[in-house]
Amino acid sequence: MTTFKIFKVALIVVLVSISLIPPHVTAEVTCEQITMWLTPCIGYGVLGCVVLAACYEGLKTTIAAKKTKKDRQLGCNCVKNVAAKIPGLNYDRVNEIPGICGTTIHYKITPDLDCTK
Repeated sequence: MTTFKIFKVALIVVLVSISLIPPHVTAEVTCEQITMWLTPCIGYGVLGCVVLAACYEGLKTTIAAKKTKKDRQLGCNCVKNVAAKIPGLNYDRVNEIPGICGTTIHYKITPDLDCTK
């Protein structure tokens, strides 16, 4: 068998093997994802400018991704910790964003938020 034929057979075996692996349905949301989704909201949180459509989408995506208690706690800690690093962030404005976007979250973002609850 030539090297090319061996390569083709190996490639087919790998592709078939990958297709047989069940999808990872319990994938957890990461802080990096949440940060990326919510970055468009920073302008409003700091400057009070217009809430961008990307902020609406990011917030809704973040809420939808937090399916388990662990995801919700991770999301809460992520938002709390990242928010603390943003100079000039106005927490009152940050907490207005869900209402502006037509959604709700079940806690207020504050520097001392307890994410275990």
